[in-house]
Amino acid sequence: MNQILWIRKKIKPLALVAVLFFSSCSDLLENDDAFFHVATQEQQWNSLTDTRAALFGVYGLMRTALGENNTFWAAGDLRLGDFSVRMRDDLQAIRDNRLDAPYENIRQISNWNRFYRVINASCVFIENAGKVMDKDDAYSETNYIYDVAQVRALRALAYFYMIQMWGDVPLITQSYDNGSFPEMKRTDAQIVLNYVEGELLAVAKLLPLQLGSSSDKYYDGDTSAWRGLLINRLSVYAMLAYVEAWKANYVDAEAYTAYVIKNIDTYIKGSPDYVTIANLVSPTGIFSQEYSNDYKAARLVTFGYRYGTDNANETGTDGHLESWTLAEPIIRKQLPEIYVPIDTLKNLFMSQFTTDNRFGYDELSKPMKYYSNYVTGLSREYPIFSKINVVREGKDNTGDLGVFTSFIIWSRLEDILLLRAEALVMLNRSEDAINCLNELRGVRNLRNLSYLKDLKGDAKALLKEIFRERRRELMGEGHRWFDRIREARTVGDDDAMIKLINEGGIYWPIAEEVIRENPSITQNEYWK
Repeated sequence: MNQILWIRKKIKPLALVAVLFFSSCSDLLENDDAFFHVATQEQQWNSLTDTRAALFGVYGLMRTALGENNTFWAAGDLRLGDFSVRMRDDLQAIRDNRLDAPYENIRQISNWNRFYRVINASCVFIENAGKVMDKDDAYSETNYIYDVAQVRALRALAYFYMIQMWGDVPLITQSYDNGSFPEMKRTDAQIVLNYVEGELLAVAKLLPLQLGSSSDKYYDGDTSAWRGLLINRLSVYAMLAYVEAWKANYVDAEAYTAYVIKNIDTYIKGSPDYVTIANLVSPTGIFSQEYSNDYKAARLVTFGYRYGTDNANETGTDGHLESWTLAEPIIRKQLPEIYVPIDTLKNLFMSQFTTDNRFGYDELSKPMKYYSNYVTGLSREYPIFSKINVVREGKDNTGDLGVFTSFIIWSRLEDILLLRAEALVMLNRSEDAINCLNELRGVRNLRNLSYLKDLKGDAKALLKEIFRERRRELMGEGHRWFDRIREARTVGDDDAMIKLINEGGIYWPIAEEVIRENPSITQNEYWK
């Protein structure tokens, strides 16, 4: 049983929430002075303006929790993943799963305090937002229901991400805004997962398919204002699908993915529904605020930034994969910290089929057509992984260093399609599964696979192909490590990963300063 601790730390929850929102979610209501009201401890529950600032502040805290020290990519992509490290010992330690190495960024990533800030701010909101209905007629009951439902979903997501990183974690469902975190023992991960599941199921019934679709709008915005930005019912079912897959409950995972795919067509105009390769890698594509509004609904769970010349504090290097991967000629930086070696790309994208438009070539075209959409500078020793490349909302022409504005996309339509394929195989519906897989293969310029001819009717071979497709499609999007865990559990042929699972080595260690604050909690056994 992995050992997890809790720490005490001085905080000012709602003031912190509102301030952090400036740096991570200001894109939601541009040029709205009332929106940028910082609610004080005494004033924060008087008006709709206060609830709005506090709500979006929770979004900001969640963006910070994932982005701080590039946690989302360190945990999801770098750890035993496809990226190689050029010249940074701290990143190499993460790459090699040496998470007990004495580096500052590993120490900070190992501290879960930032996720509990999300949880505390959520609890404070849930406990207080209802007071505003008695003070401000503009704050309707529907508005209140939608607000609280989103906050509950964010709290559940914070718990789920912590479970994936640390296993057992303390379950706290009330605020602790008296100046210090409570001291309490860990809660079994299964109990926390059940809580997460219950919360998400409850709020799925409360949220609409798209916020702002009713006649009275939502915070003065219609669907075009909130599409692909805020959590809605489809977002919640996407979260639920991943929770159930982590629990190996593939019956429900299949049902939730089916619901998302069936209902999202209503909110995506035109064809194809899936993101094109051009929009996947474009500086103004799916990772950018500038992405076509018609297709933003495919960003199911996302946390974004916005750049503005008068609000330079809204950008930075931390919390953006580009800070590790980009270099000249894209930005003024000589070499990247991490990169995907050409041999890895060739093996992954061209070992069976060469026509993949993410990375490949079409030998039948005259002249031969090459696809290198994921990388820039194929002839370089360290090719630039430029799939995610949003500098100043994709409008940068200066090559500035560190002015990145890309969204963290926790879930999008394509990964839900592949998660559905995974679930279908586990439910002995392999023909349906390969149809899902082939949907995405077609968009990526790959021919359809036949379950009988290409995979010899082997369900395990199909499952491995689905995970291989996830590896290609979601490279650099924070999924690889968690996919490896699920693949080891379901396919069972990755001995090294199975050993890590059995020994508790899939979790992160606990920061030493946290243990000093609460010596009753000991270090994770694997990292002692």
